[in-house]
Amino acid sequence: MNNQSFGRGSGRGRGRGRGQGGNPVFSRLGASTDQNGNTGSGQAGGFSQPGSGVPFGGASMVGQSDGPVQVSIKGCRGKPEASLFKFLNMKVERPVNATNVNYRGEIMYITVPSMDIAQELLKLSGIRFYGEKLSFQIKPHPVKFGTGTGSCSGSSDSASIRDRLIALLQTRADPQGSALDLSGLAHDPIIQSMGAGSLQDSKLFEAILVLAAQLYTNVITISLANNGLSSLRPVANLGMHFPKLRNLSLMNNMISDFRELNCLSESGSKVPLSNLSELILQGNPASEAELRQPNGGASYVEKVQQRFPTVSRLDMNPVTPRAEPGQETSGPSAQPVSRKLPFPTAQSFSEDAAVNELAVAFLAGFFKLYDENRSGLSDIYDSAAAFSLMVDTTHPTSEFARTNPDSQKRVDLTTYIRISRNLTRVKSQARRIQALVVGKAAVMQTIAQLPTTQHPVQDDKRFSFDAWRVDVADSAQQAVVLAVHGEFTEQPSQNVLSFDRTFVLVPAPPGSPAAAIGSPCVVTNDQLTLRRYNGFHSWLPQTEPAPAHNLNLSPEQQEMARVLQEQTGLNVEWTLKCLENYGWNYQQAMAEFPQFRGTLPAEAFQ
Repeated sequence: MNNQSFGRGSGRGRGRGRGQGGNPVFSRLGASTDQNGNTGSGQAGGFSQPGSGVPFGGASMVGQSDGPVQVSIKGCRGKPEASLFKFLNMKVERPVNATNVNYRGEIMYITVPSMDIAQELLKLSGIRFYGEKLSFQIKPHPVKFGTGTGSCSGSSDSASIRDRLIALLQTRADPQGSALDLSGLAHDPIIQSMGAGSLQDSKLFEAILVLAAQLYTNVITISLANNGLSSLRPVANLGMHFPKLRNLSLMNNMISDFRELNCLSESGSKVPLSNLSELILQGNPASEAELRQPNGGASYVEKVQQRFPTVSRLDMNPVTPRAEPGQETSGPSAQPVSRKLPFPTAQSFSEDAAVNELAVAFLAGFFKLYDENRSGLSDIYDSAAAFSLMVDTTHPTSEFARTNPDSQKRVDLTTYIRISRNLTRVKSQARRIQALVVGKAAVMQTIAQLPTTQHPVQDDKRFSFDAWRVDVADSAQQAVVLAVHGEFTEQPSQNVLSFDRTFVLVPAPPGSPAAAIGSPCVVTNDQLTLRRYNGFHSWLPQTEPAPAHNLNLSPEQQEMARVLQEQTGLNVEWTLKCLENYGWNYQQAMAEFPQFRGTLPAEAFQ
């Protein structure tokens, strides 16, 4: 896979965390500022006592109280401030707690809390940092710096501002220089130490983007999340500075009008984001309000793709793009991009004929009881069975769902949400434990409270299932995992919902209630996922020949490739490259894909 492969030795590190001791790519700078946010410039120098390496004035400072002390440092200009302060903390074996960080020429000026710490720093004169010797000097008469004017242009030393912003970017770029995390800038110590004003100021963002484009020429991923942006005008030149940009997060800002996106699109920018494939808008007033509308899912996607027709992932959910990245488009009339695997898709997958027979027999009996006599299900649940329900409240975005009345119908999911264990929404550990239903009696009580249903089992094209054996820990017995996808109609509301249901099944013991009613197995785990109706066409077998490829893939490999392509958005060639690179280990390929996504060329994606 040449130099842009899914290799194991590199990664993109799209960390979102902050703070000392976290991801080194996105670690915070150690510097801070005083309450006035002082910045400024000037000139100063220092002489060393021959043979001592200690600047004059370091041995017995007088006339300065045992309070905050100003110290100058020579030899560190242009070096990462966060790394410098960590280095000093380690050398003096305690926190330096530097504040009021300013530059004048080649000299950095800091304030430390006490003369004791200042004296410890003096002893470090001559030590090397990033290959340069450092020289420390205590300032008995502190150098004064002017107060910032409230924006980055208020500093009298533009070189100092540039150095600060470079230091900022060095802490926020991934090792490959392909991703920039510019989220939460208002809380960054460097921005705070500059006395910078509102992040709505286009000058600040433009300065950051200009420098970032100069330092990192291959950026394809940028996060601008949590910046309080109500307008995108401060970042309107993103396309000009980063023409290769594919992934953009605007999460958790204050964008209340979709027209704000125009300045990044063909309708309002001379250099639009024509390669954009992933956009995150969740947490903005505009997206939240749109999703509350009756057909919010479809209209939300429509409003985004009117501006960015190449988007194939919106708020981390797959959507059908209207154009390939870089392709000339004609707005809403652009046709969706087709996605085909190099082999025919199969409706269902079973490990072998015996597993298939078991799955078919179990599902036929289960859905008949679930629809007509739920209390009878108690015979096929294990005494220690576990059940959980998850509600996916996102609106369906497939081409089918955009025009299907059952998909566009407003459905009240309150009954299900009340017991939902959706881990992306339920953050409390106690609530997660509470939502897991354990024990046959509790499971039966829970499913009895759910609305009456009718599964169209007579129409097998509306269902798809996958079934395979797994080993049971500390047992010679094997279980079967059965994942079924389909639909049901609520009674009497006539609401149609799509569902996924995953069972873990073990053989029914002879003489057990399950065996007595003819069930070949017992349910030990039952996980039900519900969503608005999204049809069944995605798993129907292809009716036309697939593109010719010289492949000899087993049914298991074909299924792996289908699922991986659906999850990652890779095209056929790169889907197969990925799986081959990991020895057809699907779990490993999926686990490591996020780390290497940013290293792949645009043509690797659909």
